[in-house]
Amino acid sequence: MQIISGLNQDYKRHQIIQKYVQEAQNHPFEQYIYICDQPAFIENIFFQYTHCLVNIQIMSWNQYLKQLQLQYHLTQHHLLSQVEWVYHLRNIFNEETFHCFDMENPLPFINELIPLIKDYELYQINYQDIHHTKLQDFWHIYQSLLSRLDSYTHLTLESLFQNVTFHEQDHLIIEADHLYQKQRQDIIQRLATTCDVTCLYTYQHDERLFNLPYHHLCQTSQVIDQPTYFTQHLFSQEPVSTKKTQHMYSFVAGTPYQEIQRVVYTIYQKIVDENLHYQDFTIIYPNQNYQDDLLTILDELHIPHSLPYQQERCYERSYQLILQQFKQCQGHTFHELAVELLALELDKDYQDYLQKISELDGQISPQEFIEFFQMTFPKSKQTLEKRQDEIHVYMIGQGEAMPSTHLFILGMNETILPQSIKDTSLLLDEDIELLRKENISTPLTTSEQLGVHENDIFKILTTPFSTLTVSLAMNSLSGETLLPSSLYKQLTQMYTFQKLPPLQFLPLDQYYIANGKATHKETLNQNIAHYLSSHHQPDSLTPELTQSLYSSYLSVSQIETYNQCPFLYFIQYGLGIYPIQDQKLLPNELGSLIHYVLSMNIDQSYDISQLVDQYLQDHETLSQKIAHSHVNQYFIEQLIQDLQITLKVLKQFLNTGNFHVQYKEKKVKNTIHDINFKGIVDRIDVYEDYVSIIDYKSSAKSIDLNLAMQGFHIQMLVYLDMVTKMMDKNPGAVLYFNTKKRILSVQQSMHEAINEDDWIKQYRYNGYIVDDGSHQSLLNLDPTFDRRSALIPVSYVKSRDEYKGQILSTEQLHILFEKISDHIYELYQNMMDGHIDIAPKGSDQKATHTLVNPCFYCPYHSICGFDVFYNDYQLVEFLDVEKILGGEDDAV
Repeated sequence: MQIISGLNQDYKRHQIIQKYVQEAQNHPFEQYIYICDQPAFIENIFFQYTHCLVNIQIMSWNQYLKQLQLQYHLTQHHLLSQVEWVYHLRNIFNEETFHCFDMENPLPFINELIPLIKDYELYQINYQDIHHTKLQDFWHIYQSLLSRLDSYTHLTLESLFQNVTFHEQDHLIIEADHLYQKQRQDIIQRLATTCDVTCLYTYQHDERLFNLPYHHLCQTSQVIDQPTYFTQHLFSQEPVSTKKTQHMYSFVAGTPYQEIQRVVYTIYQKIVDENLHYQDFTIIYPNQNYQDDLLTILDELHIPHSLPYQQERCYERSYQLILQQFKQCQGHTFHELAVELLALELDKDYQDYLQKISELDGQISPQEFIEFFQMTFPKSKQTLEKRQDEIHVYMIGQGEAMPSTHLFILGMNETILPQSIKDTSLLLDEDIELLRKENISTPLTTSEQLGVHENDIFKILTTPFSTLTVSLAMNSLSGETLLPSSLYKQLTQMYTFQKLPPLQFLPLDQYYIANGKATHKETLNQNIAHYLSSHHQPDSLTPELTQSLYSSYLSVSQIETYNQCPFLYFIQYGLGIYPIQDQKLLPNELGSLIHYVLSMNIDQSYDISQLVDQYLQDHETLSQKIAHSHVNQYFIEQLIQDLQITLKVLKQFLNTGNFHVQYKEKKVKNTIHDINFKGIVDRIDVYEDYVSIIDYKSSAKSIDLNLAMQGFHIQMLVYLDMVTKMMDKNPGAVLYFNTKKRILSVQQSMHEAINEDDWIKQYRYNGYIVDDGSHQSLLNLDPTFDRRSALIPVSYVKSRDEYKGQILSTEQLHILFEKISDHIYELYQNMMDGHIDIAPKGSDQKATHTLVNPCFYCPYHSICGFDVFYNDYQLVEFLDVEKILGGEDDAV
């Protein structure tokens, strides 16, 4: 067998093919086979040296193996189907015991496991003697799977030929860059005993990463190469700069979609202006995410291309019929369920699928069968229309650039091209190193995988081209900033790239974006003119419409929502539009459950589990979410444990102080500037003439006085004013209690007992204590503290004989509430005047912006269409709280 290496793949191919054609002509009765990834491309090169291919065949590796399968009468042999893969592996996990893998539902894991097992087969890994539990489990799964197959069923196409003695006399040339696995190399070696085999590798013996996977394969290779500037310096640590442009262009787009648009429109324009053909262009994209957008944009302009069309099966009538029928299925075996489904009027391919399922043995529930069906039935149908003239469009590693075409390479962003290959496989690099120490064949490490990837990029960039255009995007569609890749930086250091010339042709939407206007589009032009003149703001509501939409009573949370964003308030409370609920446990659902349990148990003793069960029985939607999700069930179990700890702390706090619980879940209402407000207070505690209110929260919550005067987090302050007026008592405290379980971080020996006081302090109330000068409220909330209270956010400075911390005097509270009520009145006036501006609050300081901006989790973002050119954040102010409230800085 002859090994030929060299980095100039185009030169190497031409030299070999020219020689190959001459030999084939001299030996017309001998068979010459050229094996490669892209037979159509290689065929074009052959036709540069011959008019016919009489005794020359050009095919892919898989095509060659299938030809051998027929030649050796292996027609009874077949590959394991997806149904068989999932069925056998499911049974293995259900019936056998493993060290590392113990799961109630193994189906999601199986999807990850299948390609790994195929790799084991291709790499012929054998590590049963390695004392490593995870590797032993993999070996166990692999061997157990093989034991369940008959002698005619195989995991990979290559394994059909394990016991075949080859007797071909062919001449084989194999482009073997993607055939580095041990099983494939063994087949090549066995073929070489009877055939004239020549293997070609894109390789040069230096330290560049793209050579790494081929070092052991090319030790005795013959070099056929013609060095170029590209082959000498690409992917080197110190690329040498040249002033040559060689018709190279680059551009930067806003998003990947706009990047694709720019490329396709450029091709369209060049075809028209330069009288070119579609086949004169090649587009290379980095990953699957680009394919759908490429299909959309190419089809919009009716441009023929080599991409396959994907038809999603989930939208087919038969698919939907099966999913609907599952809700009524009564069977509990593969056979029973398949027979029930076969009674439906289904297309033939669905009937064929279910017929195979009916032959399977074993129990399975209808719920698990749905997942099994979705995993094993083909998700899409792929069609490929081959045309005489079309643009060549390929993903890196799955295609090559046609020589001498106008080449466009998309996605030169960091982690995209070259892609980020992480050590997250089920077989990690450290596992591979362990196997190699025992001289066991292994898959590639992450560095070697990146080397293969860089090798694919290298071959594309070293293919002769008419022009080369590289591009990248600035942002993803989700708004994430994208950076130029190291490859892009290296190319722009090596060559002088020109800016891509401006487009003359634009589709109508792009024409409008570029400030164009079609005179016959009157309605569109009027709408755009209104959009520009209104700066993307909705019209104000009429007084009549405002009265009909909004309730005469407001909650404090509603006025807080309006303060955050008037348009958000209009959509949610005016139009009553709410996002579709999913199966996740929502914060408000869990909050209501927690409030119920704490309310019932704070001054009594009920079984928490029984309270939770009773609550779930009374709330069907929440109960169904938990019943249908093991994750949600686990979450509720943990919540019950957390509530036991929470109640222990709350009762200890209550027993420590002199305040006692007066009301739980108390409804309150009052007016502010003649505006009716109502709400529910979680807990009201009383001591003599003092009243404190407590709110249970599932996360940390505090009162920022600066933001409170601007309408943020005012609910509890407003409730305190309502309660004191309703009960005719003095304000004592406004407190938040975080119900989330605390974790105590201490640096001490695990054998030492933890100080319970340190743990209790983690649960300290947040909020403010109101002190009228007598200190009665704070002393009776926690009569025990000496320096720093474990219950309330207050400390005592003995040297100055004063209390410090989150304290408000009654005068400060009065001023604070005046500011809040004035702000509420101003908001209410704007609301009733019909203002529904797209004007969310914001801040130029990140921490404050996170607190006040509603857009992070807003479900209505797609409705408002926030426009960065016309919609501005309404920035909060940074007020001088000490000056406004007066007194010392205790309240700040």
